[in-house]
Amino acid sequence: MALLRKLNPKRLLVRLLTRLLVQEHHGYRTRFPNDMALLRQTLRPGDVVLVEGSQRISEVIKYLTQSSWSHVALYVGDTLVGRGGRFAEELREEFGDNADALLMEATIESGVAPTRLDKYAHHNIRICRPINLRPGDLADVIETIVSQLGTRYSVRHIVELLVYFFPVELIPDRFRLRVLESPRIARQLICSSQIAMAFQKVRYPVQPAISSPNGGTGESAEPRLGRRLFVRKPANVFETHVFTPCNPRVVTPRDFDLSPYFEVIKFNAAGRKDFDYKKINWADRPAEDDTTAGPDPLSPSVAASPERG
Repeated sequence: MALLRKLNPKRLLVRLLTRLLVQEHHGYRTRFPNDMALLRQTLRPGDVVLVEGSQRISEVIKYLTQSSWSHVALYVGDTLVGRGGRFAEELREEFGDNADALLMEATIESGVAPTRLDKYAHHNIRICRPINLRPGDLADVIETIVSQLGTRYSVRHIVELLVYFFPVELIPDRFRLRVLESPRIARQLICSSQIAMAFQKVRYPVQPAISSPNGGTGESAEPRLGRRLFVRKPANVFETHVFTPCNPRVVTPRDFDLSPYFEVIKFNAAGRKDFDYKKINWADRPAEDDTTAGPDPLSPSVAASPERG
């Protein structure tokens, strides 16, 4: 019976698919060398770290979400080892000095698990920091993620996200939501869904729908006499509108980047106070293998071109 389970065609197919998805994608390029010491100094527990992955599954996610970001992790720092006990000892044995600067993530290989920060030393990354998240809620967010240790990564969820990104006119809304809200899928997490659930559990917004309860513009209600005597008070959308939580199972990594409730933190050259672009050692001409770079507008041959008038 054990042999038959190992030869199960469905299980073999999943293993094959997993092996293909985690293969490294050739041609990946880091946009800027990461200063890992500065990154570790900059990060705070609760920060969301976006990653442009280098695996084949990363290319699938980037295609489906039309974004550069294919993966997201939550920085927990030394929260796990700070708890002490046998688990902390195991983390020390596995990660050494890096156990004080851990990420929590969901991957296709390991499910929900802690990982070392320098795993993404050679990847393009971005820090998204929740604005004014209260300490008690921060602790709850981290606790929610930690409680999911060992949860499997949902390969099926990735495939079914494809249905969600089809044109609306082709797939009815009720069908797409029914697929994504499947109880089976709810038990299996992908990285962005896992973190979105944790934040929404403490009522912290990621990408909520915003609507006006009265269908108006959201201006503050004041008596007519008050409007004549005083300057009109600016409308505050957080007081005048209703926020509806988004479905965490359709949250993708780019939603944290686009969310107005998360601050983008620059930790490389652009975030350093001593950055001086005048000290950059520029090449005489653009790199020939850089397809993203256009012609140098200051080049004499370009400036004299008839097409430029």
